[in-house]
Amino acid sequence: MKKFLFHIILLLIIFSCKKEEIGPQCLNCNETPISNTSSTDVLIINEGTFGWTNASISLYNKENNNVNQNVFKNANNGTNLGDVAQSFLQINDKGYIVVNNSNKIEVVNISDFTSLATITGFNSPRYMLKINDSKAYVTDLYSNSIQIVNLNSNTISGNISVQGWTEQLVLLNDTAYVCDMTNNNILIINTITDVLIDSIKVGISPNSLVIDKNKKLWVMCSGGFNEENARLMQINPTNRNVVQTLTFSNINHSPSSLSINSNKDQLYFINNSVYQMNISSNSLPSIPIITNSGNIFYGLGIDPSNNDIYVADAIDYVQNGMVFRYSVSGSLIHQFTAGIIPGNFWFIE
Repeated sequence: MKKFLFHIILLLIIFSCKKEEIGPQCLNCNETPISNTSSTDVLIINEGTFGWTNASISLYNKENNNVNQNVFKNANNGTNLGDVAQSFLQINDKGYIVVNNSNKIEVVNISDFTSLATITGFNSPRYMLKINDSKAYVTDLYSNSIQIVNLNSNTISGNISVQGWTEQLVLLNDTAYVCDMTNNNILIINTITDVLIDSIKVGISPNSLVIDKNKKLWVMCSGGFNEENARLMQINPTNRNVVQTLTFSNINHSPSSLSINSNKDQLYFINNSVYQMNISSNSLPSIPIITNSGNIFYGLGIDPSNNDIYVADAIDYVQNGMVFRYSVSGSLIHQFTAGIIPGNFWFIE
């Protein structure tokens, strides 16, 4: 939450400047259309500057370290992706790019990023979750509802009424668990009936969540804007009880981007630096696996194929950001330039 508010404040400052002052575009990067993606490719979802429709997708090949910039724009005759690329989801051979301030989801062919459809009718979409091959949920910042998307017709087919801002969400069996940022809950939705059935009270501003190998739910709560100390909470979905609450020692800490490895036994998160924690631990890690050296770590992704750690550096939220790729032990493998404000990663399946 603190990171989100800081971002908004910074953007207000940027808006007072001329557009010509936006930093340089990526030098020595490939901007030719891609022909066929593969499982060795990593997508970087670059938010772009709020209000400037300069969101983009970068594609990184982890075998040859080649980087393609603006893959959506180059695949679609120069059409801009839109304003604030928030997140990405792959469902079979299609990619879904959630574009927040453009109020839409772009549907693309995952192999070459050519446009297939645009899903409209959203208010301010955030994250998308596949429920089955014909249905997905989309959370929203402002609409007081979670949208139900028909994946066959690429339309909104209904909604689930909530109160306020919903963020990340996960699926376990026939139940969706959703971060309710406004009311500090984890919402519980029956995905068969599309009905909100219950909620679990957590810390202030739950921003990300994962499911571990024991089918336990972990929730990162940032603490809001210095409202309370941040918390990492473990929940048993079976009885909906909080198993443990790990509280950060400094109220200025604002952890985010909770992620998990392929074995689902190691947690990762950003708290200025990047930290790793075993799911069996009953205390927060004190030493980072990746130390921040003056960077603005803004996004985090764990490669499910080899557990490499990808960290996005927003730099100054104006010029093109950087991505750092580390080994599972925290050793730097490669770094490269991405687009403006790289915020999320997707590892092509």
